[in-house]
Amino acid sequence: MASEENISRAARQLHITQPTLSRQLHDLETELGVQLFERGTRHITLTPQGLLFRRRAREIIELSDKARQELICGCDDIKGTVAIGAGELQSVLRLGTYMKEFRDLHPQVSFELITATADQIRAQLDQGLLDLGLMIEPLPGQNYEMIRFLDTENYAAVMPASHPLAARICIRPEDLRQVPLILPSRPEVEKNIISWMQGTYEDSQKVLTTNLSFNGIQMVKAGLGVFIGVPVSMSTELPESLELRALQPALASFSDIVWKPDLPLNRAAEAFIRFLKEKGDL
Repeated sequence: MASEENISRAARQLHITQPTLSRQLHDLETELGVQLFERGTRHITLTPQGLLFRRRAREIIELSDKARQELICGCDDIKGTVAIGAGELQSVLRLGTYMKEFRDLHPQVSFELITATADQIRAQLDQGLLDLGLMIEPLPGQNYEMIRFLDTENYAAVMPASHPLAARICIRPEDLRQVPLILPSRPEVEKNIISWMQGTYEDSQKVLTTNLSFNGIQMVKAGLGVFIGVPVSMSTELPESLELRALQPALASFSDIVWKPDLPLNRAAEAFIRFLKEKGDL
């Protein structure tokens, strides 16, 4: 009904009569004690409570489907899907290499890779919607098992080619004094960058925070400021109008594969974790 926005069309889709559907909707709202829909003359739309209820219902359906698939795959052969959330990180390439090696050993295993922020990954790990997460340190919270990748995520500065800083080979903290900055929105990461600036940072410099490097770089193109972060999404394909410069001293962080130790994983995810632990070159 939420997608059709019309009781008559929804009833036809469900192969029931309109009065029956209207009664079921009324009974559900009575049971929950909230109004789920705003009823207009031609359309019905979800209320804020209805939007929340739909979101939770979808999560329940996803968990149900995942549980069913995991039970079906609970046989001797390792099969199933490993759901992994990952940020825009350089170490995604290494993760992909390990996925390929693992699938060569277990061809009935597939992967679902979801690009998300650290907070989104954490929430979906907690809800059981993701099996694993790939996140940059420092991690948001302590309730995780982890495997550290030895590859570092290297921070850099991205600026317009016409910017005075583009003439420099590398960017030092004092070079950014009073320069408008675009920073990552994760508080832990922003704190690392401000600490790297060694007292040259002022709050008035921060013009924008963003949870995606790609969007941060787009804001550089718009002339909003200089982006400081891990510009992996465009680091090898920056347009001619932009320049990328390394930071000096270097600023880098490790990235980690994490999972919730108190939540059961399917056999495919457990096997992939064992595979990663056995790798000697993480």
